Amino acid sequence: MARMSDRSGPAAENAGAPARTWRSAAGAWLGIGTAPGALVLGAQVGGRHDGVLPVLVLAAGGAVMAALLAAQGRLGLLPPRGEGSAVAALMPRYLPGPAERVFTVLLAAAMVGWFGFNVGLGGAAVGALTGLADPVGVALLTLPLVAVLLAGGGRWNAVAVATTLTAIALVAIVAVRLAPPEPPVVWSRAGPPVTLAADLAGYVGYVSVFAVRAPDFTVGLRDRRDLAWCVGLLVVPALAASVVGAGLAASSGSTDVVAVLAGPRGLPVANLFVAASVIAPTLAAVHSGVFAVRRFAPPLPRAWAVLAIAVPGAVLAALRVDRMLLDWLTLLAAALPALVPPMAAEAARRRRGRTPRPVPTLLWAPAAGTALALTLAGVSAAAPAGLLVSAALTLLHHCVRIRSRTEP
Repeated sequence: MARMSDRSGPAAENAGAPARTWRSAAGAWLGIGTAPGALVLGAQVGGRHDGVLPVLVLAAGGAVMAALLAAQGRLGLLPPRGEGSAVAALMPRYLPGPAERVFTVLLAAAMVGWFGFNVGLGGAAVGALTGLADPVGVALLTLPLVAVLLAGGGRWNAVAVATTLTAIALVAIVAVRLAPPEPPVVWSRAGPPVTLAADLAGYVGYVSVFAVRAPDFTVGLRDRRDLAWCVGLLVVPALAASVVGAGLAASSGSTDVVAVLAGPRGLPVANLFVAASVIAPTLAAVHSGVFAVRRFAPPLPRAWAVLAIAVPGAVLAALRVDRMLLDWLTLLAAALPALVPPMAAEAARRRRGRTPRPVPTLLWAPAAGTALALTLAGVSAAAPAGLLVSAALTLLHHCVRIRSRTEP
């Protein structure tokens, strides 16, 4: 995994970033792709299809995830292919002041939520392994994580790399020892379009926040080939883990991964791998969350920014927010990805040498609001609808500008 500086703020993020290859950035992407959340996602999506995952669902989910990650991640590439900057430096260049502040608050809140999800899942695994209550397991996992983060100096990179390997081991163990009687992937039974849209909402939600902050983990990469490797290291393992999760749900009849692993017919020792494998995505979440918090409150010391993410995140973890994964991912998918299409379009303009312009709020805020309203109304297609509205508004804006330049 690439060494991540503890300095914060746009200047620090953008200061003399050396050219890197995909190998130096692989850890964060692989850590998200192999996180236990992908197992849970597959189990819950497979539950809609009687314990199987249709190929169409996997293909569509993988394509949408890859498109979001690549579009936003390209901004971190070195010029002229990108801007060589992380999110903290990019957003003030792309968004008007009020919109940038709203985005920063949303991103910080999302990082608190992901901390709560990951540590809740890992803490429950610790509790299941030791026989302790879930909140105690959460505390046992949170305290050393916070200590590593407060130590700073990039010391958590070796920990993250090692624990990512345990996530891969977890997926392999579950796939072999708890395999369903029938293959969990089928060619048919994709269901009606509304069901496919609901499935896509889960996959979009799984990568939505990481996609928006992808430049934090592509900053300094050389070219699109490096970016493609990074995207593949997240999408392919995530799809594979979701297949394993669907198989686990089919063989057990439950979508609660931790409960199944700890049960009499499960594999209790696998909870050790669950606890370890949430560490990399948790550290990555706090990494971006600290920059968001300090962007919103620049004088705040780094240690306080870490605690601003970790303390409320630990409270959510103790409440087991991971049990509400699909609801949580659907809300994330509604709010944030709508920003990606207009940002990608503006980045393309700038790469062609056009004068930089702020991304109009009207191109993404109505789409985000529409998706959020549909989500609260219980419409399963809310997340894909938000992306489509954002893309349509961006295209319309582009066409209007072209027409205004060609009119006499």
